[in-house]
Amino acid sequence: MSAVAEHFVYGPIQLADIPDCIRIAVANFDEFQQHPEYIQQWFERRIVQNPWQDALPCVGVGVWHNGRLAGFRAMFVQPWWLNGESVTIAFGSNTCVDEQFRGQGLATKLIEHSLEFARFNGTVTAGVITQKAFKKCGFVEIGGSDNDFYRLRVGYRGSWQKRAGKFLGNLLGSLFDINLRLRNVKLHSGGFKFAEVLHCETEFDELWERAKAGYTSCLERCSRYLNWRLFDFPTCPLRLFALRDATGKLRAYAIWHQQGFGDAISMAVLRDVFYPLDDEPALQTMLYYLFAYWRENGISWGSLEVASPSLTSLFRSLGYETVPSRGNRYLIYRQPLLADNILQNWYRSGIDGDYFDHPL
Repeated sequence: MSAVAEHFVYGPIQLADIPDCIRIAVANFDEFQQHPEYIQQWFERRIVQNPWQDALPCVGVGVWHNGRLAGFRAMFVQPWWLNGESVTIAFGSNTCVDEQFRGQGLATKLIEHSLEFARFNGTVTAGVITQKAFKKCGFVEIGGSDNDFYRLRVGYRGSWQKRAGKFLGNLLGSLFDINLRLRNVKLHSGGFKFAEVLHCETEFDELWERAKAGYTSCLERCSRYLNWRLFDFPTCPLRLFALRDATGKLRAYAIWHQQGFGDAISMAVLRDVFYPLDDEPALQTMLYYLFAYWRENGISWGSLEVASPSLTSLFRSLGYETVPSRGNRYLIYRQPLLADNILQNWYRSGIDGDYFDHPL
């Protein structure tokens, strides 16, 4: 289906249109002008190599002016667990309108037309201005008016190395780290092993099957998805660490990436932590080992960018610092409308949609 509005024509974009989408993105985003390979890689790995993309009849929506593509909204499909059922959701990404056509409401129209092809539709990167456009099109905020991100200091060695040099900085940083170690002791339970994972085997499917009934709405975390997103077709350097008990059973895992700010200062960003909701000891021990690993590797700060009612309550009770946000970046459209309990109990992860889905 396509629609004509004045001299613009809207319709689906297909695989053959991807080169034109890349052309527009490179011309209009500074990041892609410096690194055109980022957007080329994104289309190849998130769209072309997406095992779930066939659930959508297109790869996004476009607007044409005199037969030439003037803007687009890419859409890639993810498997989703919604109120006890397996479904798919289309997350919009890299919405872009050529500079000469801006200011005419084309981006909002692209959002509207995307709803023709995906009645379960979302965005996880809505900016302050575009949040209004999404709400105008019927999207609703997930979890309220805030992103519910938290942060905490995890180590001092990087900061002291910047001030006093490597040798003395390591010594002073280790002394200051003592308080952080004592702070985190209350999270620890014995009998667990913590290790990095480079490929997900069937134990991740078993954990998903054990845990999924407790979740109202979340990304389906089968091994096939995790391998595709993190290892087989990655678009940014994510790392996965697993927590297993004394019997070798997988109890929880965490996904994160590292951002550097120069001069020995870096931050770890927690993108996902998954566990059975009734297994609080596994969650807290996962955090204990994760924070300790970050600290031992000289990371200064942790940003916790995954949210749910239970996680928000835990982070708040532990005294972690709330990160102010200008509105909520995570919005969803669904027909029929989702019930309030689903919206409020949504598990918001940093591997949903295209959040930080480019090299850092």
